[in-house]
Amino acid sequence: MLGLRRDGARRCRRREFTTIAAGYFHACGLRTDQSIACWGNNAHGQIDAPSGQFTAIAAGGSHTCALRTNRTLACWGMNDSRQADAPSGEFTAIETGTRHSCAVRPSGSIRCWGGNERGQTSGGSATRYTAVTAGHEHSCGLYRSGDIRCWGLNSGGSTNPPREEFTAVVAATLHTCGIRADGTIACWGWNQDGQTEAPSGTFTTLAAGGAHTCGLRTDGTVTCWGGNSYGQSDAPVGEFISITASRDLSCGLRTDGTAECWGRSGTIPPPNGVKFTRP
Repeated sequence: MLGLRRDGARRCRRREFTTIAAGYFHACGLRTDQSIACWGNNAHGQIDAPSGQFTAIAAGGSHTCALRTNRTLACWGMNDSRQADAPSGEFTAIETGTRHSCAVRPSGSIRCWGGNERGQTSGGSATRYTAVTAGHEHSCGLYRSGDIRCWGLNSGGSTNPPREEFTAVVAATLHTCGIRADGTIACWGWNQDGQTEAPSGTFTTLAAGGAHTCGLRTDGTVTCWGGNSYGQSDAPVGEFISITASRDLSCGLRTDGTAECWGRSGTIPPPNGVKFTRP
């Protein structure tokens, strides 16, 4: 799948992806032509991406959702809790959890759908949100003011954010993390594997997996912490421009547009432009 340089070194084709998203056992990438390529386990059709052009993508437990260029949604894959039944209308952002999905409307309200056993889809009715995140059984929204509101399962305090100003928030299985206005990280919730023990320094992006978290530092390097059973926290060296994480998998998009993943892989080889680092 990967090409060879004349000196025999393996390389990825340049400028392959603009963003990537990891699910439990699959991942998807948004290509430079705005089409989607997915790879990994396909037991529920989660890698059978539709045709068309998209601007954003999110991979859940075993389903995937994407935002089309006309701002409507498309979802595919596991639908046992109706997590792939995308609502109609226009949206500006999309995120997926284990068995639920959430999206932000142009008005700033949040619409969530799918499994609601813990109330993870029963929030976000206010019209002051700029972003949303969906974890296992909880969700959080980021207000325009920088405050965070969470709803759903509150194991270990995962829905009790500190009263500080944030610029980003990500929800995992039983913990949540956010980037403060000064670029530092705060995490809260379950901490059995050290997933809330955020490192020092300043960051631009966060990605939360099952029991681990990854952060993209301001210098472009990636640091991960928490659970590491499959090497999902062993971030490779080098410079990245975006990151994503799921239960036992992490991926990053390098500056040349190629993607690299580490941790537990799926069952189908990745497409051209993706390197997989085995633990």
